[in-house]
Amino acid sequence: MADDFIAQIHDDMRQQRLRAQARRFGAVAAGVLVLAGIAGGVWGWQRHALKTAQEAASGRYFTAMSTLEAHGSAAAEQQAQATLQDLAEHGPKGVRTYAALRLADYKAQHQDVPAAQALWAHVADDDTALPAMRTVARYLGLNVQQPTAQNTASLRAGYTALAQGNDAWASLAREGLVSLDLAPGATAQQKEEARRLLNQTVSSPTAPEGARSRAEALLETLGDAG
Repeated sequence: MADDFIAQIHDDMRQQRLRAQARRFGAVAAGVLVLAGIAGGVWGWQRHALKTAQEAASGRYFTAMSTLEAHGSAAAEQQAQATLQDLAEHGPKGVRTYAALRLADYKAQHQDVPAAQALWAHVADDDTALPAMRTVARYLGLNVQQPTAQNTASLRAGYTALAQGNDAWASLAREGLVSLDLAPGATAQQKEEARRLLNQTVSSPTAPEGARSRAEALLETLGDAG
């Protein structure tokens, strides 16, 4: 039974795909340096230009996203992907992050994992992105990988770093660690570490209900197995 629950954890983790849909984007909080002597009218124009660019980018984002969700023609979807790629690389702050995450989600769903990983890495390394979005990108970049002898150490390091947080993603990162600890051939020490992580999820006030339920079920199974 333990193997069945471990397999369920893997399946649930793979389904943790971001469906971030921002309803609106506020004006960009740009750190524009106003040099002495520049007229107030110029500063006002700059703020207006930034807001206009943000609104235009938001419109392009929602149009592209709607096209992908509508499953239109191949040409229309290619154009939507191109729009999101352009926004991910050159869009204003905020829109840039959402465009990259949405395009990565699309790529992953269509089996283009290398492209999805590149986009997640782009967000994770973007120091202008919101910390929460960078965390999401790091988690998804780890979650899409199948553990192998070559990448187990890097997966463990990545999940361990995310598990130090105090948010829902920390619980999901602990699931990743548990799946590594309970891989075929797991030692008694690894199983004990898995129990510790599962108990941590059960007692965490920020753990999603699904993660808490899976942890409780797996703890019961491990207990039954001795």
